[in-house]
Amino acid sequence: MTDNISKRCLHVHEWPEVDQELWHNVTAQGSVLDENLRNSALWRPSTRMRVRKSYGRWLSFLISTDRMNRDITPSERAHRDAVYAYVACLQEQVQPCTVLSYTLSLWQALRSFAPDEDWEWLYILISKLNLLGKPSRDKRGRMQSPAVIATWSFGQLDKLNNGWLKDTQEALTYRNTLMVALLIHCPIRLRNLTMIRIGNHLNKVEDRYQLDFEPSEVKTDRYLTLTLPPELTPYIDAWLEVWRPILLKDPVIDAFWIGIKGAPMRERGVYGCVISATEAAFGTSINPHLFRDIAASWIVDMTPENVGIDSSLLGHINPATTEDHYIQANQAIAGARYRNSVNELRNQFKDEYADPYQDRRV
Repeated sequence: MTDNISKRCLHVHEWPEVDQELWHNVTAQGSVLDENLRNSALWRPSTRMRVRKSYGRWLSFLISTDRMNRDITPSERAHRDAVYAYVACLQEQVQPCTVLSYTLSLWQALRSFAPDEDWEWLYILISKLNLLGKPSRDKRGRMQSPAVIATWSFGQLDKLNNGWLKDTQEALTYRNTLMVALLIHCPIRLRNLTMIRIGNHLNKVEDRYQLDFEPSEVKTDRYLTLTLPPELTPYIDAWLEVWRPILLKDPVIDAFWIGIKGAPMRERGVYGCVISATEAAFGTSINPHLFRDIAASWIVDMTPENVGIDSSLLGHINPATTEDHYIQANQAIAGARYRNSVNELRNQFKDEYADPYQDRRV
């Protein structure tokens, strides 16, 4: 059994000399007007760090399996058999969404090192990792990458907003998809998701929306404040201004989620909408609570050094913390870190290859 490669990655100074030189060259800063400037030079610091760690993890795998040859180029080392063995090893150690992320980042590194090489086989492998999930009865088998879920949900919402048809069925589809988009960015409990009321729990602060819940409304008996990412703002605006009024029968109702009969939705109804939307999109259902597991697993797998932020993000109480303001600060930081990671990888995912769910409908 190979050592847990997800926990070990070589630092740049430990890489083969040719790899170090290539890395410094492709990430060197320069002017955007320079025609020879690589796209990798424009990576955000967080993207650069993720790719660097993933490539260091790949090199660690080569060393641990006696596949490392320091005298050849990175592209020569990354032949199909070696990469397939690496992916197979990852599949034994981390969840599918993390395998996808690590492999995508490795592809980015290799493509920047050797842009003239034919990496189509690796592109196809990444697409398969995204499309194919091992059927499993446990919850890890039903998990999807946050970036995949966000990409799908935003894509569906864009199609509905840009379409000419604005009827009840389309409004219901928009509502269900928005539930998924909100949960992947802000994995709150089903009770809190269902109870959202406009002007009470949901308020717009400058360019983004904010959710506020009283201690009596939260399982932990603490104030819960969650700032939603600005990427969600236009979709919430469209729900409130265009789609929600189609379903609403009484304008006095302030419930955020409206059912087909024009009344506020109950927990069972919201639960069913999330289940049906995700099953239609991904071939397997993701219940509202599973979004919390996805977020926690993502944090642990992607940034083990931030393992403590999952409790804050999910609204858990830290037994060693007694000050409300400290807990709220932790929640804000944790939420921002998680949502920034999701959106950054979603943009990377969207730009690098086509949405595999583009032909599916909820």
